[in-house]
Order: sequence, then structure tokens, then C-alpha cells
Amino acid sequence: MYRTFQKNQPRPAAPAPPLGSVIETVSIADLTEPASAFAPSARVTDCRFVASYNWLDKPKPSILVPGAPAQWTPRSEPRKLSEDNGIYYRDKNAARYPDHPMEAAARAIMTMHPAPATKQVDIVACGSTLGNLLRFVRGEDRPFRILVEIVGNAVHLIRRENSPTETIPDVRGYGHAFPKANTTWDKCVRRSVSHQRLLQYDFGNLNFIIRHEGDGYLEDKFGWSLNGTKIQADIEKRTIEELIDGLRTHEAKLETGSQQSEMQMQSGGYQVPQKAIFDLKTRSIKRKDEDFLGEELPRLWVAQTPNFILAYHERGTFTDINNMDVSEKVNDWEKSMNKELSLLAALLHRLVGIARSQRGTRLEISRQDLETLDVRAQCTGLAPPFEVETMSRWEDWLTSHALSAGGEKDGIHKTDRDEV
Repeated sequence: MYRTFQKNQPRPAAPAPPLGSVIETVSIADLTEPASAFAPSARVTDCRFVASYNWLDKPKPSILVPGAPAQWTPRSEPRKLSEDNGIYYRDKNAARYPDHPMEAAARAIMTMHPAPATKQVDIVACGSTLGNLLRFVRGEDRPFRILVEIVGNAVHLIRRENSPTETIPDVRGYGHAFPKANTTWDKCVRRSVSHQRLLQYDFGNLNFIIRHEGDGYLEDKFGWSLNGTKIQADIEKRTIEELIDGLRTHEAKLETGSQQSEMQMQSGGYQVPQKAIFDLKTRSIKRKDEDFLGEELPRLWVAQTPNFILAYHERGTFTDINNMDVSEKVNDWEKSMNKELSLLAALLHRLVGIARSQRGTRLEISRQDLETLDVRAQCTGLAPPFEVETMSRWEDWLTSHALSAGGEKDGIHKTDRDEV
């Protein structure tokens, strides 16, 4: 998303955190042979919306559940915009709640779906972490670090910057100014600064929960009643009373714990179907011949985002705005990338196997060169991704399906698919 909270002065660049000892190294060459077994399953299936939340512009970490993305409300006439001028954070979830960056996602899911998961969740990740692993198997040269935590039997891949509040340096252009001028937050989600969405899907014989940011939604793909009230499109039907009950139940359970949550959560907003969500990019008209959509397809695939708005400007005046349904292009990209996606599936199985075999060790994935990933021990001092009470409830939510089937909490569903 394009909006974020701002400070008057940019933070100084933080040094890279120290690296722990190497436990295992994974190379592209290691993945080539096992990847062939995943060719038939190296595609996204059974994708569904799970939950969403908005970060609110408040001093204390605060989310609105389910929240709602900003609506696409383009100006009727072009107007010259001022260039971006602010402080923008690389990881909005970590910047909003540095101590527990996955807290909001877990609490939103458990609020909107109080009943435990009905199937094993293998990986919980975000668009950034899954995207970095995809870039690795595609041979794109970009270093990254990912924290690895295992809760229940689910391997959590958590984005890691040098600092939770690391900013994007030297921001130029209109990538924040344009959406600010052409989208609108509904009154019921006022003071929102970011809309976060959680999807669940299968890929490579693994089940994922993926968090991604939604830049906005298209009204004509949502659905409206005659009196202008938003209606549920092809999404799970839930009354606001049920959502409030889920929120009250969740907060009541937290209040019985040993400490009060540092993050505030309130009910508000409305569910928006994934088919209405768009991603937005701005570019100079001088670069119109470049294939910007092609560059974005991997990211759109990870987030299963079906709409893409590409807006071209001439010195800040936007007269060429392309609103595209890219669902078929995303599907075509997936088919054309079967070799690379099979490598990704093999890599993910390898990482899941390592994490589950090292259950007592907190891990980190580090990419420092083109051909290899290092799986390392985390250095000491890192806070857990969730508050204590939330961690316990989240583990129960993830594992109750296995316990009801006779599994044991510490070794649920350890099957041969965990290993490559």
C-alpha cells in the first residue's frame, strides 16, 4: 500500500544485524532433481480469502478488523500533483508493532474465524518473503534475510529488515501522491493507513496462509445494493454481530492471560472479495515502452491479485491510466514459469523439513550470494513474532484439527511430504 505514518525526520540507517552460525546451506543445484516431482502441483489452487485488517493512524498499535481497502475514485480531470515527500517504511507491519510483527495477522484470523483451522497449515508467509524465495530460484540477484519460527507445525517466514522501522531512502516520483489523490477511505475505516489481507491456498503440495497489502478495490467488481450499501459478493457470509462476538471472545481470552495486549483491536469495515482488489504502480510516460506489467506478474501471482492499475504521468500530470484485469495474464505466467515454480516448491519443502527437524532452534534464512541460501541459527535477543497469549491461542488454532484426529501437539502430521 502507498500510505504510511510519517515522522518529521528520517531515521538514520541501521546497521545489518549480526548473522548466526550456519546450520545448513541450500543451493539451486540441490533442488533441480527433486523439483521435477513438483511440476504437476507447482500452481496455486483452492485460493480463498481468510481475513483482513487495517492499520490505524494512532500512537499505540491499533488495527480495525476486517477493515477495508481504499476505493478507487479517480479524478474526473487530470491535475498536476506534487512529488512524494515523506517518510515511508519498508515493512509496515513491523514498523507499526516492532515487538511482534505477526501479531495483527494472527489476531485478525482468529477473530474472523474463531473455529480452528480445518486442515494443516504448512507455511505462514507474506508477499515479501515468498517473493524473495521466488527471486532466488529465478536467479535474480538480491540479498535478503527471513526469520523462521515454527508454531504448532506451521513454519512462519517473517520479513527481516535491518531495523523494523527501516525506511525507503530517496523516495522520488508519485507512487504515493497519485493513489492518495485517486482513492478514498470509507468513513467506517477512517484514519486507516494500510489494508492487509490474508489468503489461504495450496501450492506444491503445501498449504499456505499469505499476507499481502491491498492497494484498493474496484467498486464495479464488488457489488452494491440499490441504496448504496455494500453487499457481500462471492465471499463467506458473516453478520457484523458474529464478527463482534468473535472480537469479544478473543479479547476476553486475552484479558484472562498474564498481561494485557499492547495492540488495540476493534471491529469495523467490511469484507471485500479478492476479485475486486487492485495493485497500483505509477511510471513516467517517457518509459511507456517498458514491460512494467511483466515485471509485476510474480508479485501479483504471490498475492493472487487480479487487477492492476498502471498510471503514466508527464511531470506529475496523469493523463494515461490503464485499469487492467490481469487474472489471465497471471495464470499464463504461472504456466510459463512451471520450471521455476517447481524449484520454488522443492525449496519450500526443504525449508519446511529443516525447520521441523530443528524445532528447538529459532532459525533465519540468509541469502548473501547468487546460488545459495544459508539456514542459520538466530542470534539471541529477538522478540517472538507474537505476544505470549496470542502465541498460545494461535498454536491451538493451527493444531486443533490434528489433535482431534489423534495427533500429538509437538509432532503433528509429520509426513513424508515434509522432506524433499
